[in-house]
Amino acid sequence: MIYKYNKLVRDKIPQNIQVLGKKCNYYVLEEEKYKKELDKKLLEESNEFIVDHSIEEMADLIEVIESIKKSHNLENEEIEKVRLEKKAKKGGFEEKLYLVEVEEEVGNEVEDKNKENKQQVLWENLQETDSLRKVQQYIKAVNTVRGFEEQPIEERMLLLTEEIGELAKSIRKNATNMSTDINKQYSYDSIESEVSDCLYVLASVCNKLDIDMFKCLKEKEKENIHRVWKR
Repeated sequence: MIYKYNKLVRDKIPQNIQVLGKKCNYYVLEEEKYKKELDKKLLEESNEFIVDHSIEEMADLIEVIESIKKSHNLENEEIEKVRLEKKAKKGGFEEKLYLVEVEEEVGNEVEDKNKENKQQVLWENLQETDSLRKVQQYIKAVNTVRGFEEQPIEERMLLLTEEIGELAKSIRKNATNMSTDINKQYSYDSIESEVSDCLYVLASVCNKLDIDMFKCLKEKEKENIHRVWKR
């Protein structure tokens, strides 16, 4: 039986597999492909830590971050310098502050109302029969109105990681028999709401990278037709 992985793995994984008398097929990635796979690994390990919050998952996450720092020639001293500068300007997270709302001046209230009206029009034009491309275009237009079009890709990826974690928590509470923190039971949103958030941010990531979601799904499913799925 052949198990498909198609992902970046730790350096000694092929060796450990062969020690067990098994065969594995692997190759060394080119630098740009390696960086992209590291980004995917960061997302994977972030999700696992969000679900588990264990020391082991944190260690895996740090290992990926260290590899990313090395691949992009990011020096620890420079990172620490920027971290301290941002902390001095904006503070850290030690005080556990949760921002609820900000009251703006009247002029800003008018601008916000205009943005709300534009979003209302876009929402009303969104129909159940719209294609995936139309939905992706809608999200791009809404992001422009909300001022998110310049948001860096790394921020969108981290936000996607956060939203996937929220979806996992909602499924845990609403669709499993797993225990949840009684003090947080009312802080979980519905599964439908969290799915919507994940789709919205995923489309935002694709828009940032000029990826056609329908096209990439169609092409990937063409490959999946020839795969054998077994338990």
